[in-house]
Amino acid sequence: MSCVLRVSGPGATAALSRISLEPYRVEQGTAHFDVSKAGSREFAAQVADAVTFLRSHAPDLKVLMNQPGVEGVLDFGNEWRDVAAQFDTFAVELVREAGNLGLALALAHYPLSEKRGAEA
Repeated sequence: MSCVLRVSGPGATAALSRISLEPYRVEQGTAHFDVSKAGSREFAAQVADAVTFLRSHAPDLKVLMNQPGVEGVLDFGNEWRDVAAQFDTFAVELVREAGNLGLALALAHYPLSEKRGAEA
């Protein structure tokens, strides 16, 4: 999965029964939500999907994020490109929507696999 929302904290799992949004996994007090199906080479699509996800699920996310001690992070997975330096920028709309909900943003870079790199 290329973009995942993780919400954790004392009241996170208890609040799941009060929302319609369903995580794909819950473990050790953390709920994981699939935000984007875009590939790890499609950062702009991941960002666009995340904005749509946050806007579509804002009421449920507010319930989760308003629980005492709950923290949330949108984690974007991105492959390193074959460049000297790699820069990826979060769109203003994403920063605004995430900030309004109290969510942090994370960007993880992963090396290209030899097989995938040869196919590119």
